[in-house]
Amino acid sequence: MSVKICEVEECSEKREKMGKVMEIMGLPDLCANPCGSFSVIPIHKRPDLIESCAKLINDEWPRSLGARMAQLCNSSDNLPTNLVLLKSDTIVLAHIKITPVPWDVSACFLESVVVAKDCRGQGLGTYLMRHAEQYCAQNLHLSVIYLSTVDQVRFYGKLGYVECEPISIYGKVNFKRPTMTRKFYMKKVLKNPEDDDANAKGR
Repeated sequence: MSVKICEVEECSEKREKMGKVMEIMGLPDLCANPCGSFSVIPIHKRPDLIESCAKLINDEWPRSLGARMAQLCNSSDNLPTNLVLLKSDTIVLAHIKITPVPWDVSACFLESVVVAKDCRGQGLGTYLMRHAEQYCAQNLHLSVIYLSTVDQVRFYGKLGYVECEPISIYGKVNFKRPTMTRKFYMKKVLKNPEDDDANAKGR
C-alpha cells in the first residue's frame, strides 16, 4: 500500500513552500517535506526496522527496549500483526498493533496506536487507521474492529467508531468495567466490498 505524494518536478517548489510552513509551525523537515512516499507495511516484512519501531513506541509508553523488540518480533501474517507507517521506505513514523479477539474470529482489537511526537497533527494517524482498516478487511477478512482509548474518543468518532460495552481480548466476551478506569471502548463494523458490488448491480 503506497501513495505518491508529488511528482519529482514539483518537489523543489513544494519543498520551498512547505519549508516556510515548517518554520512557522516548528515542524521537522521529516514531516513537512512533501516529496517521497508513505507506505504501511507489517513490521515483520522489515525486521531491520524493528528497533526503530520499538523506540517510537517506547517514546510514548516506556519499557525495556529488548522486551518491546521481542514483542514486535511476534508480528506475523496471522494475528497479532504490527503495522508501521514509513516515510520513503526507511523512516518509521507511526505504529499500530492488530490483536485477535479470541471469542470472535471475525473481529480484532487495535492497540498501541502511536504517531511520532514531532509529526502529529499532519493527518498521519488518520492515514494509518484507514490503511489498517483496509488491511483488516482485505488481508485478514475481518468485519469488526474494537479499540479502547482514554482521550481520543473524538478522533476515532470521526473515523466512524462508536462507543460500545467493554470487551476482553483474553478469552471472555465482555467484562464489568472497573469503576476507576478512564478507558472508553469503541467499535466499527467494516464495510464489505461485496455489498458495494451488489448495490451497484441493483442500480
